[in-house]
Amino acid sequence: MLREFIPAAVAAVSLAGLAFAPSASADSLSSSTLYGCAAGDFCMYSTEVISAGTKIGIGRGETWPDGGFSSVEASPYKNVRSLFNNGLVDPKDHVRVVYIYGNGGVEWQCIGRATDSNPAAGHVWPKLRAPVTVIQIKWTAEGCPT
Repeated sequence: MLREFIPAAVAAVSLAGLAFAPSASADSLSSSTLYGCAAGDFCMYSTEVISAGTKIGIGRGETWPDGGFSSVEASPYKNVRSLFNNGLVDPKDHVRVVYIYGNGGVEWQCIGRATDSNPAAGHVWPKLRAPVTVIQIKWTAEGCPT
């Protein structure tokens, strides 16, 4: 009798614990891949319409390059038309991206992260909606200091 009671009691306690576990909000979990961009990544695309097929580069949650800017020639992120932040909930969940247009003009943008309830929050185009070469990706806190 005792052998039958113990497993049943353990199962009941386990199920009761599940009923009291706090539920996570949709905005607190970024565990999904969106537009071919894995959770925690910053992705760049060759077209204005973002998809797994148009992705040309990713930043895996770290600042690139270390300690400064890439040269246009050395950058692997050329002809970028769209930028997408699928970052995780973290104090540094914004991305500051510095890029250069074909005419030599330099711009930067701060990109907040996508959320499950608003994936579009993480997607932007370069300011002039023209192809750019990305020369720096910097993960930062909200506000993207200059």
